[in-house]
Amino acid sequence: MKSYIQNLSMLSAVITFASCTSKKTAPNEEAVSKSEVHSEAYDSLLQPPKIPKETKSIEGIVKATTSGKDGFSATILTNENELFQVIVSIPNLNDPKQYRRFNTNEIVKLYGDFWTMNGEKQLTVREIH
Repeated sequence: MKSYIQNLSMLSAVITFASCTSKKTAPNEEAVSKSEVHSEAYDSLLQPPKIPKETKSIEGIVKATTSGKDGFSATILTNENELFQVIVSIPNLNDPKQYRRFNTNEIVKLYGDFWTMNGEKQLTVREIH
C-alpha cells in the first residue's frame, strides 16, 4: 500500500512539473485585435458623446422662481424680449460662492450653457454677474 501511495505521489509530481514547464503558445494576433476592437467599442458606449456647448450671456428681469433640490430655476425676460428658463445650482456654477437666490422683478446678468428643449430657450448658469 505504501508503494502504491508513493507511485501515485510521484506520478502527480511529474504531471504537475510537466504542465508548469510546457511551452506556452503566443496568443493569436487576430484574437487580440478583436478583443481590442471590442474594448474600444464598449468604452465608446460608456461615455456620452462630446457635443460642443454654446455659451450665452443674458441680462433681464426675473419673472418667477421655483425651488429645486440643489438650487432653483427661474424665468427671465431679457432686454431683447426673449424668455429664458434658467437653472441655477451650486454644482453647475464655476464658483459656488456666487450662488444666491433671485427675487421677482430683480435685474440679473447671467452667463452659461445655452440649449433648447421643446422650443423653449434654456440656460444652465455658470456665472452670476
